[in-house]
Order: sequence, then C-alpha cells, then structure tokens
Amino acid sequence: MKFKIDGSLIFFGLFALVGTVFAIAAFINWRSTQRIVQTGIETKGYVIDTRYSRDKKGRTTTAQAPVVQFVTSAGKPITYYSQTYTTPASFNVGDTVTLWYMPDNPQENITLEGVDGWLLPGVFGLFGVVFSLIGYPALISSVLKAFKG
Repeated sequence: MKFKIDGSLIFFGLFALVGTVFAIAAFINWRSTQRIVQTGIETKGYVIDTRYSRDKKGRTTTAQAPVVQFVTSAGKPITYYSQTYTTPASFNVGDTVTLWYMPDNPQENITLEGVDGWLLPGVFGLFGVVFSLIGYPALISSVLKAFKG
C-alpha cells in the first residue's frame, strides 16, 4: 500500500491542528476560571473606573473594561484592571461586582462575575469547533484517499 501526500492533506491537517490548539486553550482557560471560582475567595468590589480599548492605530474605541477595587480577606486593598473589553460596558463606575480571587496571588488570579469568566474560553472554543469541523472530516477523507493512492 502506497501513501501519497498531497496539498489537501497538509491544508486540512493544519485546520485540524489549529482547531485542536484552540480547543485545548479554551479548556485550559475555562478550567483555570473554574478553579478560581470553586476554590478562591468570593468577595465584593467596586468599579472605580473604566478603560477604553485602543485599535492598532492607537485610536480609542467604544469597548470598555472595568477597573475594580476590592479588599482581600487579609485587609490588603487591590485594584484589578480587567482585560475583558465589551461594548456596551458590562459594568459602570460605582457598580458593586462579585469577584473571586486566589489568596496566594490576589493581584493576578481574579475572575469577575459575568462575561469576564466565559468570554475567552467561549471564543477559543468556538474557533476550535469551527476549525475542527472543517479540518478533521476533510483530513480523514484526504488520508483515506492518500492510502488508496
């Protein structure tokens, strides 16, 4: 039996690989968020500001991310700059928000209620599904054709 590699095998193999990488990234991010919510400390914080996103040319866009201030269980004040930009803003200045943080690293391991915890895994998961649904069936078909020669 002869195995013949052609362009479609490589092309769809790359689609399948990209889909798999996106799906793994989505799972890792989702799992990290779940770990913070399940084992972290839940508290309330206050939105003290919002930041606007900037495009590649440095222009301000309408997407906003909240800046939240809270106090840890040890009494340390923390300011959290969310990286989740949304239009319209998911929170307004003055809002009280629920958040979870890990006591060993409250500056970095934080998850806000709402879109902050599911947006990135959702987007990565969607790309993973789309690329995989295009890549894997076509890759399997290409492999079967390559074996037939």
